[in-house]
Amino acid sequence: MYLSDMAGVLERRWYVILAGALLTAAAANPAVHTQDRYLASEVLMIQPPVSEYAPNPVTGLYPSIAVTAAAVANRLNTADAQEMFKGKGVTGTYKFEPRNTGTRQEPRYVIGSMSITNISTDEQAGLRSLAILRTTYEQELKEMQDEYNVKKGLRITVALLVPPSSTLLTHSPLRSLIGVGLLGAVGTCAVAFWTDALLGRRRRRAKNAAATADSPHRTDQLVRSAP
Repeated sequence: MYLSDMAGVLERRWYVILAGALLTAAAANPAVHTQDRYLASEVLMIQPPVSEYAPNPVTGLYPSIAVTAAAVANRLNTADAQEMFKGKGVTGTYKFEPRNTGTRQEPRYVIGSMSITNISTDEQAGLRSLAILRTTYEQELKEMQDEYNVKKGLRITVALLVPPSSTLLTHSPLRSLIGVGLLGAVGTCAVAFWTDALLGRRRRRAKNAAATADSPHRTDQLVRSAP
């Protein structure tokens, strides 16, 4: 199909182009005028108990502690936990994500650090949600150790590695407008070509059927009328 043929199709199906332009304009308005979103985040460090052999908790970290921290995170990322957090007042979306502090030579979770993030449309609500997430994580870790009757002096604890902070997520209205416009143009052209092809096939079928009915070489028997 040449460019002239494509232009002819778009000209014939002008009503499809008009409908696509209206739908694209309707979709562009909410894409451009979106609410501001804030990313609240903090990082926790899961550390072993202090002992005479490891007075500095950072020097006594083991991959098994990081695995324990990841297990708690998996429990709090489930759908049931999301409903529970919603009941506690957590807004927006959240995520518990273990941070890999290993290297290429030793790709293991050496330091049990846990990143907690919350995306919300209100900055203060996001920080409050972050505090609820952190408190629940600490409580979940404590209940896990209570379940296995871990002694108080041998318990894993949580320390704040990176304090809570909130940043505004950037949004470009121009990029959103261009993206919606491109998708609308491509989709509208595709629908126009498909519509033209469909109607063309129907016209050809009707024409062939009419030609067959008017052909002098018809093989079907004529029905004799009653005298």
